[in-house]
Amino acid sequence: MKIIQLIKPGLFLYECLRIMILAAVVILRLNENDILMSLAYTASNALFPLMALFIWLNSERYRAYLPLFAAGKCIGISTLLGWSIVSGQFTMIGRFMGAAVFAEVMILCGDLLAIAAVFLIYKDNKNNSEIKAVTGTEENVCE
Repeated sequence: MKIIQLIKPGLFLYECLRIMILAAVVILRLNENDILMSLAYTASNALFPLMALFIWLNSERYRAYLPLFAAGKCIGISTLLGWSIVSGQFTMIGRFMGAAVFAEVMILCGDLLAIAAVFLIYKDNKNNSEIKAVTGTEENVCE
C-alpha cells in the first residue's frame, strides 16, 4: 500500500513534535506542584520517536517493535486518562476548557491515531511477508 509510505514518516514527525511539546510543557510548569507527574509521563515517552524512526526506515526488520509500540501507546493513553480523572480535569468540577486540557485531548487523539497507524503498518508487513512466502521471492532489505 502506498498510503503506508506516507504514514511511516507522519508517525515519526508526530512523535518528534509530541515529545518536544511535552518537554516544553514540563519546562514551563517547573514551579507547579504536579510537575512530578508531568515529568514521569514525559520521560516514559522518550523512546517513541526512536521506535518510530526505526519503523520508518525498515519496518520489516523492526517488525518486533510494532506490538511494543502499540502496547506503550495503550499504557500512555490509560496513564493520561487516569491522571486527568484523578486531577479533576475531566470531571464536572474540573476546568474543562483550559489550555492544559486542550493539549491533553490533542495528545490523546494523536496517540489514538498513532495506534491506528501502527496497526496499519503491522497489517501491511504481514501481507508483504505472506506474499513473499507464497511467491518465494526475497527482496534486498538494504535498499
